[in-house]
Amino acid sequence: MLQFLFLIIDVVIVVAFIAGPWIFLTKLNVQWPNWLKDGIVGVIVFVIWAGIALYLATQTIIWLGLVP
Repeated sequence: MLQFLFLIIDVVIVVAFIAGPWIFLTKLNVQWPNWLKDGIVGVIVFVIWAGIALYLATQTIIWLGLVP
């Protein structure tokens, strides 16, 4: 049961790292440049950010000791 709890906490941390900055920028009403509104560029930027965020989330999970 403890491992399931760790999994839930890990998923919350990962979602926070991936979605957090995008939600923050949306709340600031940032005017997105036209080249970023283009579909493929947005996908590339999101994929790169998701990779960085997953790495940072993994390091945070290890640092917090949430590895069973």
